[in-house]
Amino acid sequence: GDMDALKAYLAKTVARIPNLDMHFCENRAADSVTGYYCALAKREDIPFCAQLDLPQALPVDEIDMCLVLSNLLENALEASLRTAPERRQINVTAYLHAERLLLLEVENAYDGEIREKDGVFRSSKRKGNGVGIRSVRHIAEKTGGASTFTYQNGTFTAKVMLCAAQKTKEG
Repeated sequence: GDMDALKAYLAKTVARIPNLDMHFCENRAADSVTGYYCALAKREDIPFCAQLDLPQALPVDEIDMCLVLSNLLENALEASLRTAPERRQINVTAYLHAERLLLLEVENAYDGEIREKDGVFRSSKRKGNGVGIRSVRHIAEKTGGASTFTYQNGTFTAKVMLCAAQKTKEG
């Protein structure tokens, strides 16, 4: 629950991600996170398609965006590793809408059961509820955005909207 410590950790981690000669967008943080998970997916022979249309400077908190993106891609990678090789696929899309909304979508194939009750997903890695999706929801909601998670016909889709901070007038 310590978001400041998590943000500091992620900022240090993103700075250490090597340049893998992959380029997805102008935003260095999103590019680095996506490149890292793309490299992991390629190592496991998981088809990875990324369409990111993000400028160098974002209207939303970059650390929040990185936390959301890395959580979603980590979940997609984990699910893909438990999916039959011929069905594996990860697709990520990110773009700005109306210069103040960041829209992210991660879609992946999955095999097996998704354990969810009342919008709370159970972890497939350990006993209890998962923290990744809960964290993504929290970040989206604190920015005034939203998130949806759907699954059908062997495809899991996460859609997240992060909103730019509203400028306040002083006085």
